[in-house]
Amino acid sequence: MMMTSPSEPEIRRAWSILPVRALLDRKMNEPQLRALAALCIYTNSFGVCYPALRTLAAILGKDLASVSRIISRLEKRGYVRKLRAQDYQHKQFGNANRYQVLYEPDAPLPGWEEVQTAALLIAPDDQQKEVGGLGGEKQSLTHAISLASAYATAVERTTGQFKRADQELGAANRLANKGFSAQQVQQATQEVARAALARRAGVPALADVERHLMVETTPS
Repeated sequence: MMMTSPSEPEIRRAWSILPVRALLDRKMNEPQLRALAALCIYTNSFGVCYPALRTLAAILGKDLASVSRIISRLEKRGYVRKLRAQDYQHKQFGNANRYQVLYEPDAPLPGWEEVQTAALLIAPDDQQKEVGGLGGEKQSLTHAISLASAYATAVERTTGQFKRADQELGAANRLANKGFSAQQVQQATQEVARAALARRAGVPALADVERHLMVETTPS
């Protein structure tokens, strides 16, 4: 986790992955490129992100109205898609601004679970508000996020390999629904990862840890 000064938002990773086409776009000005880079700090593997406007404003050093205008320009230019409740026929979509960075101009609309995984990268100060937009799903999603994060942390500590927690939310949701705790997931991940290292196998997925837990452990 990155360290920040008291005036800066807490950012969970140390990079931002920009669309190459934005770098090649000679009409892209600096404010737009910086705003796109700020959004890309929070994108999951499907390009979905939903940082609060106040978080983006703090990163960019601009006021909320300016940030909103820049994002609108990025939408018009085909670099950002604003995701809307009617796209998902989902009653618990909430009021959070959810975006998809379009790494390709014709990128498909992400599925609902793909939208949910972006919550893993929300700044902690924003989680109460933004994840809360998921309504009745908030408690389950928050727990699943903690399990996916526990898995990713344990993998990195045990193997030295980085794993993206947002790609493991499916198994994390199943484990959350079965009542497993973050401590159980972290301990099981360490056991499975050590066994994989001994066999010179690859880094285990959370689904592998899930199978281990179902055999060896009783949910808390």
